[in-house]
Amino acid sequence: MLDTHISHQPISVMTAVNFGELKLSRNPAETLVAFSIGAGIGVTMYDPVIKVGGLLNFVLPDSSTMSSSQAQFHPFMFADTGLAAFSDALHNIGAKTDNLKVVIAGGAQIMDQTAAFNIGHKNHQAVTSYLGEKKLAVHYADIGGIFMRTLRLDIGNGDNLIQTLGQTEAKV
Repeated sequence: MLDTHISHQPISVMTAVNFGELKLSRNPAETLVAFSIGAGIGVTMYDPVIKVGGLLNFVLPDSSTMSSSQAQFHPFMFADTGLAAFSDALHNIGAKTDNLKVVIAGGAQIMDQTAAFNIGHKNHQAVTSYLGEKKLAVHYADIGGIFMRTLRLDIGNGDNLIQTLGQTEAKV
């Protein structure tokens, strides 16, 4: 006999957010995920009232080290231009600053374990400086160390999952 049951449950979707990308969503069946975050930082912002959020996966702290045309062409590659664009995009779709749950992960010393360049540390300073200026509190941070991380944001409930290589997954 043919099963004629039709499910009305949304199909879960996992969307990758690559290095230097920003993705926003209001699809409750979608999970945004940034894999292999090393010295860069993944930032999620989520408004639980209107159930909209996004994930920025930036790799460098400051766009002023590049030509202005490069920075304009790749704004999500940098903390300063990426975070500003992220905040503006969330505001434009109705998110309220006072509602935002912010989670950050990354800033590791993967290739630079002697801290000669300190990119992970500089990225962490850049993100905390920007968020402080905008009066956005960090709900949870998993920063530093020498291991890569994966950061996920479940749009349906606002949960973040952070998996650090060789460790258990943290749900925040």
